[in-house]
Amino acid sequence: MVSENLGFKEQFSKTLGKSLRQAVSLKEYANFKVGGRADYFFAVSSLLELVQAVRLARHYGIPYYIIGGGSNLLFDDDGFRGLIIKNSVQGIEKKGTAKIEALSGTPIRELVQFCVANTLQGFEFLAGIPGTIGGAVFGNAGAFDRDIGGFLTEALILDKREEQVKVDRDYFTFDYRQSRLRTNRNLLLKATFLLQKGVRQDIEDKIAENLAKRKKKHPPREVACAGSYFKNPVLPDGKRIPAADLLDQVGAKSLGVGGAAVFSDHANFIINKQEATTKDILCLAIELKNRVKQKFGIELEEEVIYLPAKLSKP
Repeated sequence: MVSENLGFKEQFSKTLGKSLRQAVSLKEYANFKVGGRADYFFAVSSLLELVQAVRLARHYGIPYYIIGGGSNLLFDDDGFRGLIIKNSVQGIEKKGTAKIEALSGTPIRELVQFCVANTLQGFEFLAGIPGTIGGAVFGNAGAFDRDIGGFLTEALILDKREEQVKVDRDYFTFDYRQSRLRTNRNLLLKATFLLQKGVRQDIEDKIAENLAKRKKKHPPREVACAGSYFKNPVLPDGKRIPAADLLDQVGAKSLGVGGAAVFSDHANFIINKQEATTKDILCLAIELKNRVKQKFGIELEEEVIYLPAKLSKP
């Protein structure tokens, strides 16, 4: 466990009016259902709590990491030496005819439901994607050749100086499964998106179509899995190809390590088949990367984020 660092726990309780949880198992907070215990854990329910928690961790030199829905994330078997902050800050508000503002801890499914209820068209591709808006913007989540960054117009972030700053879309330098937040560790607080007015039945039909497509190849919800494990790579000619196609050709679907295995219906999903450890999953991922590298000369890049037990101090 990290040192007490001059009364971090006491000051945290005094500032936020709530106590930190200690030695919390992380298995229930990630879709992979693996991971050890975090030294400290706190679920924030307001932007003020989120900002205060981050500021205190930085002030006391406590390593911290912010999680949302737990998708696209792999915790260490040894847990986390520091503070895990679960972002549960939720809320969506309509701003004008086709513009909405959403807090970063809002689940993606609620964002999709809000758009249906308000006949807003554009986010049908997000249906079935797990996680929160914060995580979606962080990794520029997408499907069916669309991504969330294409709809963001402005946002409120917390920067390294602990100041809340308004930024526009260009700030994020969105790319395939990539945003500037991945490298600068600034924190999304809320985001504004511009959609289009649509017809409710058309929106619902498109969502149903997309969900049906996902159901054919994605693991069922009850299967412990973090989503697509690798990003789709780009060939030298600039064409992006599905990682699953390459993995299929190296026999990925027959592979497993310990309790981890490649999903039988889609080679780019690693699943926790039976009490897998993080080590099992990482070893399997290395084997998959090595096979693709050896056969095609292509280096697969992980889409799933592995969080080691020890981070450098903020």
